[in-house]
Amino acid sequence: MSQLIEERTEQRMRRWRDDWPVAVVAAAAAAVVWVLATQVASVDLAVRSGSGTQHVNVVSVIVTAVVVAMAGAGLLRFLERRTARPLTTWTAIASIVWALSLVGPLGARSAAAGLWLAALHVVVGAVVVVGLRRRTTPA
Repeated sequence: MSQLIEERTEQRMRRWRDDWPVAVVAAAAAAVVWVLATQVASVDLAVRSGSGTQHVNVVSVIVTAVVVAMAGAGLLRFLERRTARPLTTWTAIASIVWALSLVGPLGARSAAAGLWLAALHVVVGAVVVVGLRRRTTPA
């Protein structure tokens, strides 16, 4: 009986604050890619938006990375409480969403902008998927 109590104590439920480091790293990585694209490579990160153009700024990149990371973490925590194989299920869903996100850069105003926007998606997706998996995998 005491062994069961010890196991449950060791496998405490994770909370949203446990996932903040992944969100911070995703935001920092996105900001680095944005700086490389706009400041070093001098690419205007702009996408078609309706009949106009929307410029991608560093604030939107950081906020989006944090929102994506925390939404992914929220889904993972939900699945941990509801499914038998949460990490496997979450990884499949996250990978599909990540792949679908690569459609977004197709709306870029130039090929260079499209490549840099795709790089942003790849970097943030990699940090979120790998980071949340590592923070969740039992030791």
